Amino acid sequence: MSARTIATRRFFSQKSPQTSTRWQQHRSYIPTYATIGLCCSGFAYNYYADDQMQQKRNHRHRNFIDKNLIFTRDNWNAGRWWTIITYSFMHTKALHLAINMVTFSSFAPLSVTLLGLPSTAALWLGGSASAMYLSMAGDDYKKKQARSAVNSNTMASAGWNLPQGVPVNQDNTKHIGSSGSLLSILTAVACRIPQHSIYFMPIPLPLPMYGVMGGFAIMSAIAYMQDLVPFLGHAGHLGGMAFGAAYYVLALRTKRLPRA
Repeated sequence: MSARTIATRRFFSQKSPQTSTRWQQHRSYIPTYATIGLCCSGFAYNYYADDQMQQKRNHRHRNFIDKNLIFTRDNWNAGRWWTIITYSFMHTKALHLAINMVTFSSFAPLSVTLLGLPSTAALWLGGSASAMYLSMAGDDYKKKQARSAVNSNTMASAGWNLPQGVPVNQDNTKHIGSSGSLLSILTAVACRIPQHSIYFMPIPLPLPMYGVMGGFAIMSAIAYMQDLVPFLGHAGHLGGMAFGAAYYVLALRTKRLPRA
């Protein structure tokens, strides 16, 4: 082997310090953008399925989404367990998708750096499942209270208000959105760096993460109890936050993590 060949191989096998440093700085963005890409793909596929159904009366894609990608009680009872995860990558409204993805992109690289990619992924998946479990439990509780109120011919006897536009006997609500997963990761990051300041719109001042997440939990609990903004999944939000806090305490608190 000639000296020229050896030198050429060494040149291509060595990484320059500048390239290595750049990779270290930007590698946390790769899983972030990959996740955003999955969510945007889910939104685009849902739009395509609706267009096919409306323009060509083709229900094949719509049926596939309804049975395999979004969460419903029917899917769960039919053994389609994966929908408790896949629904977190699905959005039907552009504004809903934009808000979640902008929020995710603002803190996901920080989570990957502080907590690690495996923990960030576990928080997304576990937060998705936990959010749906608590959402189902919350729905069951409210339906039980609503039926009790209907049977007694008075809503006041149960102390609850029926969610607007939701029938008492509705058991197959479609669930979509990544809010539970995002709140799971945010809660774990807040436990790791509680004094870190972030902006919470529309408040134009930086606030500590522990205050933002604690305040959001309180507001979600009140909104759930009083049926405020009923189209938002308040119980699911609380479920995601609960998983994030539990995961931090059980899996991350005693683990050596990078310094904030």
